[in-house]
Amino acid sequence: MKNPFKREGHTALIAVLALASAAAGATAFLYLTEKGKETRKTLKKKIKGIANDAAVKAVSKKTKIPKRAVKTVADQVAK
Repeated sequence: MKNPFKREGHTALIAVLALASAAAGATAFLYLTEKGKETRKTLKKKIKGIANDAAVKAVSKKTKIPKRAVKTVADQVAK
């Protein structure tokens, strides 16, 4: 029989619920408000820039082509 006075740790459950609540709030903000629409556009541009830079570094490192040349081509392709 279980001891009714023994405490069970629910720390992980509480942490998961807090994280899920924060994620739901952020998602609601991004998709349900006008300012969220602007924020999504800004985030999209930043993410594309980061991905472009990472691709330029990877291609330049593997092919030994200068980063400047790879970036020029990548910018043309991204348009």
